[in-house]
Amino acid sequence: MANKNPFNLTRSEFANKLGISTDNLKKKMKRGHYQSSYIKRDGKYFFSSQEAVRPIIGKSLGTNVPTRKRNRGNHFKGDYPNLAFQQTNELRMLAKLKHNVDEEVQDLLPEAVQIAKNKKLERLQSALREPQKGMLKHYGTQLINLSNKGYGTVAYSSPIAYRLEPLKFRKQNRSDKPFKKGPYEI
Repeated sequence: MANKNPFNLTRSEFANKLGISTDNLKKKMKRGHYQSSYIKRDGKYFFSSQEAVRPIIGKSLGTNVPTRKRNRGNHFKGDYPNLAFQQTNELRMLAKLKHNVDEEVQDLLPEAVQIAKNKKLERLQSALREPQKGMLKHYGTQLINLSNKGYGTVAYSSPIAYRLEPLKFRKQNRSDKPFKKGPYEI
C-alpha cells in the first residue's frame, strides 16, 4: 500500500474538485498552473488527489496596475447619447449654481452673459478686419476665368460659336502635317 500512485484523478474529476470547468482547467494548465499536480501517461493526464501547496508570491510586476483616469466634470463637451441627458446635466449645474450664488449675482448673470457675447463678437469682427498674417498661397486661376474677353456673350457659349469666331476654335498643340503611319501599320 506504500507504493500507491498519488496521481489517480482524471482531468474532469480534478476540475470538479476545484469547482471549475474542464476547459478552464485546460487553459490554466496551458498558462503553467498545476505543473506539480499532474503527470502525462499514455497521452492522458492524471492528477494528484492531494492539494498542492501554493507558494507565497510576493508582489509581482503585474499587480501594480494604475487606476483608470476618470474624466469627471466634462459636461459641456460630453458625448451624450441624447439631448435629455445633456439637459439633465445642465439643470443640475444650474441648480448647484443657484444654491452657491446669492440672488443679487443671479440677477446680474444675464447681463454679464450678454456683455461676454458682445465682446466675443467684437473680437471676431476685428480679427476679420485685420489682414492675414503670413503669405497667402496662390493656387492658379479659377476653372472659369471670368476676365476672358467676350465672356457671357452669345458668341462665347452658343452651340454655333465655332462658326461665329473660327479663330477661337482652331487646333492647338497639333501639327498641320498629315499623320505619318508607323512601321507596322498598313
